[in-house]
Amino acid sequence: KSVDDPALVTDYQALFVGDACSVAPYRSAWQEGANEAEVRAFLTARGMPLTDAPADHFGTLLLAASWLEDNAAEDESEALETLFADYLLPWCGTFLGKVEAHAVTPFWRTMAGLTRDAIAAMWDELEEESAD
Repeated sequence: KSVDDPALVTDYQALFVGDACSVAPYRSAWQEGANEAEVRAFLTARGMPLTDAPADHFGTLLLAASWLEDNAAEDESEALETLFADYLLPWCGTFLGKVEAHAVTPFWRTMAGLTRDAIAAMWDELEEESAD
């Protein structure tokens, strides 16, 4: 199947888009007291260029992990740890579980599981680097 497959697009729309979506892709929807401005300030302070799109979107946070890995100063692994510990890990398990539960296509269920595994591996690597 290609990414422009109508079933995948329809499933994506139902899962993540609009007020009636079944799985809101924003941290602020999953963590009480969380707000987008806090994430935006954190990422902006580290020099990450942002658009007008919500900074607490799951995809933006994954992009931020990659960006910080590539662009943070060598001694700033702390920024990555903060991103994971404060802005991603507290809600991503619940979010990805809901994606698996609500997705009607195998693609999005599989993507959720792969993403969960990748985040866990990255966090393990960060913790190992911190211990060294």
